[in-house]
Amino acid sequence: MHSPWINRSPVAFPKRIVYIAPMREVNISSLDLNLLVALKALLDERHVTRAADKIGLSQPAMSRALGRLRVMFKDQLLVKGATGMTLTARASELVQPVQKILNDINQIMTAPTFEPAEMTGDIVIATRDYEMAAVLPQAIKAIAEEAPGLTIRIVPMFGDDLSPLDRHEVDFVIAGTDRKSSTLSRKTLFSDNFMCVVSAEQGVAKKKLTMESYLAMRHCIITFTNYRSGIVDAALAQMGLERKAVVTIPQFLAASYIVANSDLILTIPRGLGKLFLESKQFAPLDLPFQVPSFSIYIYWHIRSENNPIHSWVRQKIISIASE
Repeated sequence: MHSPWINRSPVAFPKRIVYIAPMREVNISSLDLNLLVALKALLDERHVTRAADKIGLSQPAMSRALGRLRVMFKDQLLVKGATGMTLTARASELVQPVQKILNDINQIMTAPTFEPAEMTGDIVIATRDYEMAAVLPQAIKAIAEEAPGLTIRIVPMFGDDLSPLDRHEVDFVIAGTDRKSSTLSRKTLFSDNFMCVVSAEQGVAKKKLTMESYLAMRHCIITFTNYRSGIVDAALAQMGLERKAVVTIPQFLAASYIVANSDLILTIPRGLGKLFLESKQFAPLDLPFQVPSFSIYIYWHIRSENNPIHSWVRQKIISIASE
């Protein structure tokens, strides 16, 4: 006898229909984030008065907050239990998400801080060889010791151009350029004046430099633009005088090699002149007329004002320069 189940068609059961409720959109702009702080206290304390004390509210204010929260979540959140207030199932689901949201908000609103040893990245500084020699060696040494993860990249500054800061191509400009801008901040690093150096083999090296002998000499002149419009030439022009330029060059270091091997005289900032005089190739001479002192500044864009890494590097350079 054949089994009654053989070749029997399977029974077709009806499919189960699952209904998923659409997610309700919430107007975020209508939310009061302070209510999340009250909710966190209520979830932790499970007691209106204690929750109020925890965040510095009065008991009536916390009761009103609980009322608003119940409307917002369409749930009682806290209900009376056998041993006091207890959380509803919906409130229990909210404990971890509310804690995460408040942690995220606190992280967003709190400025990040870093220990120097934890800092990483590139710091790009535009400058010229005088400022580089006068300011950066000691600053770079200190930065390398305290923040070894930072890389300092020095790029040339062209003329008095500060626009690379606006274009976010560099982080700082260190220069004697005196300019103010609504988008840039600056701090004076130090002030300097001028002196003269000549080859130690020149006869004038042992004599006092007079205005007459200064004007009669052949000059190597540092200029960063196509025009001789520096402080020294401006001071001479006010007296109706002009020095005799034989060489104009934009680099102090290159100028030093030229002067060391010629009869030219070089008028340079005293800070750099002292470095030149460490070599026995040069002899110092006092400038025979008064020239206003000038300042060296560090510039940065206002977008980086509160950047913790930029701020630390900036303060380190300022501190080193002031010494």
